Amino acid sequence: MIIIDKIIYIIDIINEKISRWVSFLVFALILTLSYEVFSRYVLGKPTQWSFDLTYFLSSLFLMLSMAYTWKCCEHVGVDLISSRLPKRVTAFLNIVFIIFLFFLAWGNISRVMYTDVLRSWALKEKATIGFMPRIYPYKTWIFTGVIMMVLQGVSQIIKEFIILFRGGEQL
Repeated sequence: MIIIDKIIYIIDIINEKISRWVSFLVFALILTLSYEVFSRYVLGKPTQWSFDLTYFLSSLFLMLSMAYTWKCCEHVGVDLISSRLPKRVTAFLNIVFIIFLFFLAWGNISRVMYTDVLRSWALKEKATIGFMPRIYPYKTWIFTGVIMMVLQGVSQIIKEFIILFRGGEQL
């Protein structure tokens, strides 16, 4: 059981550390948007790079924080039925949904993205509009966020199995 607890701890702490680091990018996002508004409406000279940078920063923040949000149970959920069920029944339903919906969807997303990220790096792919930045780093952190989400799924399903077999609260 110590090994399982270590696996859960490692996955959870990795996602927490990365999410906390990425959270500081919100300040860069605010500065970028503020500069663009000032430049556009006060100076009358909108920037070319602001849209791309805003898009990249917000996607980086979103993708690398999703797994931590799930870990903290902060995603939107509708528990009209499951809140009235025993904890073990809820854990069983969560396991079924994680296996058949979560891992199926995110597994396919990661499989498709892996080849796309490799191709993007090989081509040194650039955006075709706007400031035309290189987008292979962008695709890489999107893929990293997907992998983090899949790893958090492993952590969550282990926690649900613990509830199912031992009863009690989630770790």
